[in-house]
Amino acid sequence: MAEAVVTRPMRSAPKPAARRSAKPSGVPVIFLTILMALVVHFFLCWVVGMAADDVKWHTFGIDCDVKFGEAQFQLNAIVSFLPFDFFFGFCFSVLLGFALRVPFFRDRVYHTIVEVKKRLMVQLSATQEEVESILRNDPDNNQRLLSRREDINLESVESEIESINNGQRYLDGKAGFMKGISLYMKFHFVELYSNTVTGLAYAGAAFLIIVVGVRGLKFIPAIKPSPILFALGVEFSMLCLLALTLMFTEEEERTDRILKQMVDAVKGGKGKAAVAAMEQEAAMLSRGDYERIIRDQMDQKMLEILNEKDEDAVRRLALDLVAKK
Repeated sequence: MAEAVVTRPMRSAPKPAARRSAKPSGVPVIFLTILMALVVHFFLCWVVGMAADDVKWHTFGIDCDVKFGEAQFQLNAIVSFLPFDFFFGFCFSVLLGFALRVPFFRDRVYHTIVEVKKRLMVQLSATQEEVESILRNDPDNNQRLLSRREDINLESVESEIESINNGQRYLDGKAGFMKGISLYMKFHFVELYSNTVTGLAYAGAAFLIIVVGVRGLKFIPAIKPSPILFALGVEFSMLCLLALTLMFTEEEERTDRILKQMVDAVKGGKGKAAVAAMEQEAAMLSRGDYERIIRDQMDQKMLEILNEKDEDAVRRLALDLVAKK
């Protein structure tokens, strides 16, 4: 008697987990900062030796006896120059990183461009395709089209469009590194960390007041000024950072953008929905997937244009591609 064969329904294979592109490591930036900080430190030690009347280093770069005229004091170079070393070292490493287009800084610029595009989608109540079309459009045409909109600040929108295009040219290697720095500082660093930088500047001033007060009470000997130089270096670094933040701060109050975001959030406008769809798609696709999709879309568009103009051109292009392979 034949045995009955029980067949079980086939289970569908589990869907592969969505791939996420790994963020570039910041280790090269840390290494470059430390290296530049050492360069700055030894440069400052050399300046002290050149400026003083007499310098006796116990260990170069660590401690020495310095004489300026009649004044003699003991200098701990590590304590005295530490804030200057890391501040200037970090600044030089950032400039060098943007100039060399290190992946870590390119990634910062790339994500800033994405965020500003989302902002435009909300401000203009536009889809992603419409924003991309505006970015490709001629600036004069954009001005004529957008000037009809009474619910936006034309200068702010034009500034964002220009910054996005400059940032994209930087990523493509067609613009200087200051374009990338300007975009990142104006639309990311300033908006997220301006209050933090201001607070740090006040904290540095408070720390300097305490150290100077302690020095006035003779708790710090006059022949050992290293703590005073350390406090001055901290406050100098914080004030320089505050000055850079103010340089990249928008001059006008962005109330139109804030009100537009509030209105879109309440009404659920097309721009808000487009941003939500864009974020949902970003959760499923990696950056490599985006690049592949964009290449496919460009190829399709090129074929459509060639087909409209001349069918023979499509054949010649296909034959040329086959010959190259």
